[in-house]
Amino acid sequence: MEKGPASPEIKEKVLAYLATVEKAKSKEIAAAIGEKKADVDLAVKELAFEDKVEYLYITTTFVALKGKVGAPQ
Repeated sequence: MEKGPASPEIKEKVLAYLATVEKAKSKEIAAAIGEKKADVDLAVKELAFEDKVEYLYITTTFVALKGKVGAPQ
């Protein structure tokens, strides 16, 4: 079964939350904004395609606003 597009409201909540932290895991974002993780994952995926957020692979996967976290030293 194919899912539809992510909710614009959830995408806005994700962006607003990420503006308050350096980086976060999807499950942390979901808990903070009170949404299901699957819905947050879909929103993050779309936001990444829109070039608004980026995935960071630092021993595990984090999400951050595009350009907010610099390259590792």
